[in-house]
Order: sequence, then structure tokens, then C-alpha cells
Amino acid sequence: MTVVALLLAGVGLADLLPRWRHAAALLVVVAGALGLGAGWHTLWIALLVLLVVVVWLDAASHRSTAGTRALAVSLVGLLVASPALRFSDAPLQRWYDALPVPALATVPLERAALAVGVLLFLATAANVVVRQALEAVGPHVLQEEQALKGGRLLGPLERWLVFGFAVAGHVAALGALVAAKGILRFPEISRDTADGMRAEYVLVGSFVSWTLALVAAPLF
Repeated sequence: MTVVALLLAGVGLADLLPRWRHAAALLVVVAGALGLGAGWHTLWIALLVLLVVVVWLDAASHRSTAGTRALAVSLVGLLVASPALRFSDAPLQRWYDALPVPALATVPLERAALAVGVLLFLATAANVVVRQALEAVGPHVLQEEQALKGGRLLGPLERWLVFGFAVAGHVAALGALVAAKGILRFPEISRDTADGMRAEYVLVGSFVSWTLALVAAPLF
């Protein structure tokens, strides 16, 4: 799971820092790999991860789906191969064990790193996937993004909450969040035009966003 964490963190941090995205990706992948136990002889793994991140960034800048496909295939491949990609003792382990956070006492460093990677990816990188889904539905649906601008800001917060509730097993809270989203968006949807573009925009965007958050939950 460590390599999956590096991949998600690299993509997520690069999207959060667009001006220094390639430098940010290089730093988090290489430094993260070394800190989490990858020796110099295994840095080829970090180079492969960095290659996928670069493909993602290039595709996202050109609004192409190639990056999303490469990321999805890479994640599946890494999940399958993760048992064979074992790292040595992590230099960050002593620092992690000394953190004054009692809740982390039973959480392995590898799982904590994966959680950070998932949260970084769900911040802004997931917006790229949602946007591609809206474009696949039709450019006319994506036009509603100009009228309903809250999705870009609320999307990351919503995904973090959905992910947190799912990992914690709080199904009732998850259902309340979905219901609250419907209530808050109802006034805008009720003023929809005859073609129903606003409703389609909200439904497609919300379901894709929630799916991205929920897909990661079984890893924990």
C-alpha cells in the first residue's frame, strides 16, 4: 500500500500546487519513498510512480482522459503487486511513533501514509475526474458549472466527509450528509430550465464525487 500512497499523494499534491506541480510531485514521491523505507536500490519504483504522475498532469492540462486511465490502471496494478513490493524499516517510523496522538497508536505507518495520499487526491485531483465525467455526459451539462460554482469548493470537503464516515462506519452520518446535499441544492434545482441541465449536473457530479471517496474506503 505504500506505493499506492505515494502515487495518490504525488498526484494530489501536484494538483494542489499547480505552479510547482512537477517539483512537488518529484519531492513527495522520492522523499516519501525514502522516508517510508525504500532503499536507493528500490527507487526505480518511485521513478515509475513519478512517470504516472507526469502523464496525469500532462493529460489534465490538456483536458484529456489519458491521465485518468493511466492512473486507474496503475492503481489496480499496484494493489495487485503490493504484497511483493515490501519496503525495509521506514526512517519515519520513529518520528511517527513519537507523535502525541493516542488515536494513531494502533494505526500502522503504512496505513496512515495511505490515508494522507487519499485525502490529498480527494482534494483537487478528484475534481479533474468529476469534470471529465461531466464532459462525457455532455458539454451542455458542464456549462452549469458557471452558475453553480459551489461544487469546486464543497466537492473536496464533501469527499473528505464521505471518506471519513465510510472508514469510521458511520452509515447514519453518511446518509445525513447525502440528504443535506439534496436539501441545500434543492432551491437551485427547483429553478432549473426545461432541459433539466442543473439537476443532471448536480446528480452526475455528486455521484461521481461520492464514488471516488467510497472506492478508497475498503482499503482501510
